[in-house]
Amino acid sequence: MSDLAIEVDHLWVSVGRRKILEVERFAVGCGEMVAVMGPNGAGKSTLLKACLGTQRGCRGVVRVLGEEIGRLGGSALTRLRRGIGYVPQALPTGSEMPLTVREVVSIGRVGRAGLFCRLSTADWEAVDEWMERLGIKDLANRAFHEISGGEQRKTVLARAMVQQPQLLLLDEPTANLDLGWRERMVETLGSIYRDTRLAAVLVCHELEVIPPCCRKVLLLSGGGVLGAGAPEEVFTGQQIDALYGPGLRAVHGDGRHAVIPAGGGK
Repeated sequence: MSDLAIEVDHLWVSVGRRKILEVERFAVGCGEMVAVMGPNGAGKSTLLKACLGTQRGCRGVVRVLGEEIGRLGGSALTRLRRGIGYVPQALPTGSEMPLTVREVVSIGRVGRAGLFCRLSTADWEAVDEWMERLGIKDLANRAFHEISGGEQRKTVLARAMVQQPQLLLLDEPTANLDLGWRERMVETLGSIYRDTRLAAVLVCHELEVIPPCCRKVLLLSGGGVLGAGAPEEVFTGQQIDALYGPGLRAVHGDGRHAVIPAGGGK
């Protein structure tokens, strides 16, 4: 079996005649967390969708968990997705998710049990275990649409983890969270990685949300690759200017990263 959870070669994604993403080479090793960063429209979510097999207009090779996405039929692709935990950027609304928190988390076990099969005692134990680990067990009987944005993010993350995935895809899991919840989510992602050593891809906008355990960044802009490597190597003054404009710089310390005014800090 390959030691790569994701392997992308000469990926080209287009809508009509317009290119929206071009990546010559991208790889995520088993047990590795990689951040994919860049401004809006850079192609970050498109790359995740290509790895899930939901993106149209793809050319090139995308291999996930040893399977070439473009060669898989419907049932084979469904089986592959059982090994992928996906946390989408957009959370479901109240009308789309009139369920309790525990019911939402349990959806992650349905694919493993079978669509029309009742969940077993072991399935419900896995649901309760991940709710406990993520600190949301006391919300079990609350309506999903009534809890806070941060609690909803943790619920959707628990839903992904009860699948027992081999690969975790996270599309801006800190979007629209306040500073306190953002930091709690960063710590949660770090804790999950330390405990499971899952391969993970974290799509984000801000350096501040990269956990210390993430030591590799793919930087996208305008549908192309600007850089790849360790955060300290990728976020040079030139790259910061290209992404955010002049007058800013990146600072790094204790495994965390931030962008500040060029004249601030040390």
